Amino acid sequence: MRGRWADGIQPRNLIWVVKDLLAICERPGGYGANHRAVRRTEEIIWIRRHDFDCIVSLLSGPHNLHSYEEHEMPYLHLPLGDAADVAATLAAFEEITRRVEAGERLLVHHERVDDTLAGFLAGYWLWRGRYRDVPSALHATERLLRRPIGQRGRETVLAIAGTGLTRGTAPTAGEPGEPAGEPAPGDAGAGVEEPPATPAWRTGDR
Repeated sequence: MRGRWADGIQPRNLIWVVKDLLAICERPGGYGANHRAVRRTEEIIWIRRHDFDCIVSLLSGPHNLHSYEEHEMPYLHLPLGDAADVAATLAAFEEITRRVEAGERLLVHHERVDDTLAGFLAGYWLWRGRYRDVPSALHATERLLRRPIGQRGRETVLAIAGTGLTRGTAPTAGEPGEPAGEPAPGDAGAGVEEPPATPAWRTGDR
């Protein structure tokens, strides 16, 4: 038991988005009725031991923040509104990008790795200019997360696309910011349209 407490436990559904710089996961300790204080503590220990500089909570409420403070784990609270609340999402994109470009190692979480977080991530790639259109950003994110993105996530990405705002060209291969485990962007056109619920490359998984 001592060894387990010393090393901590990796948060569930942790996925690297930008290798060694940006990862996402489920809320430390679990979500909803599954949340456990002991597990939360063990996961925060793991996060600290793996040299994350900051936890970024996208939750609307202050859940877990007191625990981050107790364990002296730096955190940012960037609450997301509904899919139409583009201003809050863009502000979160700016802050996360600023810190990643400064070399900080961030762990971003919502309640679960669900449509809210998937839409946020796909919108982030679109805003960064990594992908040229909504279908490409959605498909790449679905491939990274190994799950389809539902209506809530798609609405978020379409809302981001509707602003016409992008930050600029994404980093080239080999530079800091190269996404981990996701495909290279295609040469799809600039049109914004919603792709089928199940991309063609997923049909073979059924």
